[in-house]
Amino acid sequence: MKYLLEDDFEYDFTLVGISCHEKDYRICWGVNSYLAIALEKEEKPIEVYHKKNNRHSSHTIFSEINFDKEEEVHLIANRSKSGYLIPEQKHADYLLVIKGDDVFRENEVIPKLKKINFVLTAFNIEVSMLKSKENLIF
Repeated sequence: MKYLLEDDFEYDFTLVGISCHEKDYRICWGVNSYLAIALEKEEKPIEVYHKKNNRHSSHTIFSEINFDKEEEVHLIANRSKSGYLIPEQKHADYLLVIKGDDVFRENEVIPKLKKINFVLTAFNIEVSMLKSKENLIF
């Protein structure tokens, strides 16, 4: 007998891709400055297993979580030496995950990120269209 496991995760967050050739700590500083938040580096990175090449990749994550307001902001490195967190978004060096209704409006975030002088571009990513969206559940 064969069983099928269905994922019932809700992907109710905003995802913004950031193209930038700077180190992770530098882009974190820029995001903190321009969005007036306080992202801090997490002790453990996000680990992802890639079936295609049978390897694990490790991705740095910076977070700010406000439990009282149920708001979260995460800045995640999309690239690592071993692979991508979201392989279909190879042009995004970093991913900004925004959870919560009152944190930012989508139309405010992208223009502010584009003002950071070392950010090449920032763009909205439609989560429902991603094949590897389960990598964003952490």
